[in-house]
Amino acid sequence: MNIVPLFEVLVKEILSAEEKFFENPKDFYSLENSVKTSTEAFAAAFLGSVLSSMDEHIYNSSWRDCKYTVQRKDKRTLISSLGDVTFDCTYYRGIGDHDGFAHILENLIGLERNEKFTDAAEVAILCEAVKTSYNEATKVLPSRQKITKTTVMNKIHGIAEEIPDVIYEERKSVPYLFIEADEDHVAEQHGRADDKYENKSFQSKLVYIYEFKQETSVKGRYELVNKYYFGGLYPGKEGNKALWEKVARFIDTNYDYDSLRKIFISGDGAAWIKSGTSVIDKSVFCADKYHLMQYINAAAGQMLDEKEVAKENLWHILNSKKGQARNRFDEYTKEMLAAAKNPDRVEQLRAYVLGNWSAVRRTLRNKLVMGCSAESHISHVLSDRLSSRPMGWSQTGADRMSKLRCFERNNGRAKILDLVKYSRNQRRLAVTGTENMVPHKFSMKEIMNDHYNQARSYIDRIQAEVMGGTAKKIISIREGLNLL
Repeated sequence: MNIVPLFEVLVKEILSAEEKFFENPKDFYSLENSVKTSTEAFAAAFLGSVLSSMDEHIYNSSWRDCKYTVQRKDKRTLISSLGDVTFDCTYYRGIGDHDGFAHILENLIGLERNEKFTDAAEVAILCEAVKTSYNEATKVLPSRQKITKTTVMNKIHGIAEEIPDVIYEERKSVPYLFIEADEDHVAEQHGRADDKYENKSFQSKLVYIYEFKQETSVKGRYELVNKYYFGGLYPGKEGNKALWEKVARFIDTNYDYDSLRKIFISGDGAAWIKSGTSVIDKSVFCADKYHLMQYINAAAGQMLDEKEVAKENLWHILNSKKGQARNRFDEYTKEMLAAAKNPDRVEQLRAYVLGNWSAVRRTLRNKLVMGCSAESHISHVLSDRLSSRPMGWSQTGADRMSKLRCFERNNGRAKILDLVKYSRNQRRLAVTGTENMVPHKFSMKEIMNDHYNQARSYIDRIQAEVMGGTAKKIISIREGLNLL
């Protein structure tokens, strides 16, 4: 491979930008932008040249000659994080045991047949889409090819349906674990332009697990220690069961069950949340204190002038250590119903508390249960991208976006590359054809030595050219200073 022409173009463009800057030193923006564009174009061309060189190496190898015959020479263009990468990619037909058609170079570098993006380019798209919008994600790559919102959507949909969870180096021994859960209501995209069809909605569920809460530097604020998120639609009974089984596997893999005394599951009392206790061993349900407070405030508000008294009485009964507390609550709220301005609010309180009596009492009386922050987590993890702005989602898109945002929270943005590679591998395994073909692992040592030798000789040459222009630059700077 001859990389000298690439160097020549790069140096020529950089020196040209430098010359223009010396003529107008105040326009540093143009210099920065020109150098950035030139180096990206060089890098993209270099990547294409490397791949073409690898393709040529495969073509000329004796290993290929006795196993595959050439069908045609193709040109392939990939969108990379540096720009468009164009390279040669020869199409072959197998002989004998190697029957079938394939681009050996694609298989060698792990590229799907119709893939148009490099790993790094797809990571850049996902990192933008996870925080802003599909439209903004179309603008992050310096490509001349058209990238549409549909393209970004397809990348989101292409994320693996089930993502492997983190496995700790050693199992942890802790006495208690805490799980909190809630759901976000996402508007469904129906695809119709007329107004007579209203958007329906569906739920995207969020479950997170942590070991304990510790106070932060801000008084009264706590942070969750070693939290881990699970998210997605998981519709119906089967989906809900699959979600809780996933949580159970995570606990079983990363924690010593023998040392666990209790697992507290907190939520608003929805059936899907309470069902977690039937899947996860040693778990009990605790009612969300936030929702309890909302119900109490709404019910007490119907007492008008007696609002504060009613609120105080309700909390007193619920915190009472006497065995007749449930009956007292039942009788007192019946009296409230008779005098309430809006009895429905009182009835909602009765239904919530009496339907979750043990869970409510456990929340209020067990000092280990320090409240539930599921509402705020829903807001930051899911609603911030799925429902806080007017938008519609397909169920697949909302499911994958939920999982992507949870993955980012669990692993950090840098690990999204691992997710891209895992998802591509899952798709490749699901396709029949040449994906099982294992190509020979070629050594690129000869090519690398060739690159090094060419670069070394060329550096010696351009040093002389750059030094020749130094005097002109010094004169230009002096003239500029004299004008100040």
